[in-house]
Amino acid sequence: MTILKNKDGIWTLDKDDTEIAVKQEIEIFDTTLRDGEQGGVTFKGNSKQKIAGYLATTGVSTIEVGFPSSNLLEFEMVKEIADSVEGPYICGLTTMDFKNIHKTWDALKNNPNPTIHVFTLNIDEASIRAYNADPQEQIKKASEAVSYAKKLMGGKGRVEFSAQNTILALSQSLHSEHLFLQDYIAGIYGGAIKEGADVINIPHTVAKGIEIKIGEAVRYFKMLVEGTDDVMLSFHAHNDFGVSVADTLEAIEQGIRQVEGTWYSLGERAGNTPLEQVIMNLSLKPIYKRHFFTGFDLSKTNAVARLVEKESGIPIPYNAPGIGPNALRHGSGVHSDGDKKGKAIGEYIYLPCTPEDLGWTGNTHQITKLTGVAGVTARLSELGFGFEKKFVKKHIMPVIKSRDITYGDKELRMIGDDFRYPGEEYILFVDYAFNKFANSSVRQAQVELIVDGQKLTGEAFMGKNGPINAVFSAIDDVIGLGVKKPKLVVYEPSNRGRTHSSEAEALVVLSGNGKDIDYNLSEPVWVGRAVDEDTITASAKSYVQALSRFMADMQDS
Repeated sequence: MTILKNKDGIWTLDKDDTEIAVKQEIEIFDTTLRDGEQGGVTFKGNSKQKIAGYLATTGVSTIEVGFPSSNLLEFEMVKEIADSVEGPYICGLTTMDFKNIHKTWDALKNNPNPTIHVFTLNIDEASIRAYNADPQEQIKKASEAVSYAKKLMGGKGRVEFSAQNTILALSQSLHSEHLFLQDYIAGIYGGAIKEGADVINIPHTVAKGIEIKIGEAVRYFKMLVEGTDDVMLSFHAHNDFGVSVADTLEAIEQGIRQVEGTWYSLGERAGNTPLEQVIMNLSLKPIYKRHFFTGFDLSKTNAVARLVEKESGIPIPYNAPGIGPNALRHGSGVHSDGDKKGKAIGEYIYLPCTPEDLGWTGNTHQITKLTGVAGVTARLSELGFGFEKKFVKKHIMPVIKSRDITYGDKELRMIGDDFRYPGEEYILFVDYAFNKFANSSVRQAQVELIVDGQKLTGEAFMGKNGPINAVFSAIDDVIGLGVKKPKLVVYEPSNRGRTHSSEAEALVVLSGNGKDIDYNLSEPVWVGRAVDEDTITASAKSYVQALSRFMADMQDS
């Protein structure tokens, strides 16, 4: 694409080179469940199965779900996903050890699209010295490992090969004292290609000491290694200096056809390349959209991010592009007015895309103490509250103006519910007792509640999880709603203060719409919030309050 001055002296964009016969597909390799788990994230229970199952509906090409040879639990988890999730390639990571490769195959073999991902030690100069590695021995091991993996798979699925820190090694190989790295890189990757590797991954494992641009590194790699035209080239970067997205997009322009990363940059150190940002650029920016496309359903972007947030326990950063609570929101009156005027002509003046493009369910105009009555009333109306403007001005605006915070949907629901349910709660929490039996996994909880004026007691015995789950189950035993009970979609305990004696605060959101990843706007929703010196008591009170409001609505309907 070239900017030129035409014969009339007017600057124009020469689009001759922007129109191509066939757009190139960029495959999305999601390693949230594997590499994302190395940065303080521990997916518990069936979290990986939930995420993998949903990712399979989004159009991602490959889901790297774990390291099956690392331990029995990981093996069983990878196998369960491979046995049950179909559509994308299901990938397991393995070292070059034959026993580990075979174990990885055992976990994946029942899936119609398995991928064995074989990786080596770092191949940069310092790592060779640190591991006392022999390049010729590593080249031989890599070739044999890929050959063995291909033999096991018998023409099924894919084999991917990676040598860690390849980008750094490429940069170092241009120095006279490290010229041997040229033969090392050419040999280890060339051997993998000759033995049948389907995908060749070029990792930018640690972003340090690089003296060449990523685009130059990829071009150099393709010149150095024989056979790259016959395989899919992949790029895996970490976000140490905050430029992994830019690096990945530059790599794509030089022939990379698979990009690897995690959701909102989960992973060790500063994390991996945030996949949602790469996908947004490829899908929404004309400079990339003219040439490339992905199979990912862009409208599911926020749904995936919210699910990963829920199952990982790692919050999405407030300003995360496209998915953060503030991603498509502004507080300026000028900007809000501009967007209103833009909507009248079918345009968004101050937004990079529509919220619908990304499945973003928040509100684009943030509510703060500076927001006017009309804005607060309109937002509450969107959330399902039928308050008149006069009522909002008299009762709700003083609450809004009393705190110097940004009010999200949950905060506004809590304020609105305090006025929607002004009377005494239908259910009141009295007390609880909890026991964990010695040398046993059994947990017992008892609770005492007042339901419609009557004191009732309930209990629950649990074989797993902790006291919160046991107490909530005992509350369910008292209420006896069964399948009518709304779904618990949010439980957020927090500390009010920074000392060991600080009070605990708990927030509970119950959803009656059957969804657990979109509770912002979808009615009906019931919110409970409570504060207590004891975390379990605060949690129980908030759960009871949300259930009480649900019961009140059920009685009125």
